[in-house]
Amino acid sequence: MKKSKAIIAAGIIGLSALGALVANNMQQPSLPTFTTAYAQPQQVTLPDVVLGNNQVHTSALFKDKWSLVFFGYASCPDVCPTELYNLNNIASIMTAAGKTMPQVVFISVDPQRDSNEMLTTYAQFYNDEFIGITGETSEIDKLVASFGVIYQKTFLANNGQYVSVPYSSPIPEDQRESYLINHSSRLYLVNPAGKYVAAFAPPHSARKIAADLLKL
Repeated sequence: MKKSKAIIAAGIIGLSALGALVANNMQQPSLPTFTTAYAQPQQVTLPDVVLGNNQVHTSALFKDKWSLVFFGYASCPDVCPTELYNLNNIASIMTAAGKTMPQVVFISVDPQRDSNEMLTTYAQFYNDEFIGITGETSEIDKLVASFGVIYQKTFLANNGQYVSVPYSSPIPEDQRESYLINHSSRLYLVNPAGKYVAAFAPPHSARKIAADLLKL
């Protein structure tokens, strides 16, 4: 009798697990086969954080549209300008093909120096449709955790060596305006349901990324 109950219980657990798996797959629409992008094994539901001077909720920002998200900062000497220039080239390819470019959202991880007004001007220098935005570090950190983004302040120490520390850590007074930030340089694809579904790892080719985006 005990053995029969154990078998029945195991069967119920198995059916529950199968039901959960089916429900999960139903909630995650299949993606096209990408050439360059790496699809997430499981789509990540992003937290609803507040950006843009406490006026923009990410749940609304990402709703009902495909988005490409890039994390960086306006003082970045090389990676960020290159990526935004590259994203504008992708937009040109998409437009020429008669397709809609995903929304481009450039999120600054350096709110100590980057204002939302300045980021709007910065992003739109590359393309009038690009969004540049930031927020409180506590809000940004919730978002970067979901994407797996890493970022740190880097400054020149008195011994002549560069030192990297967490963004909120104190640094020497004379470095507070000249520090650099080491940050992840992937492009993150967010679907219209607000889920992180794929990433483009560097180096980025505008032509190859556009070819994948044209499949959406």
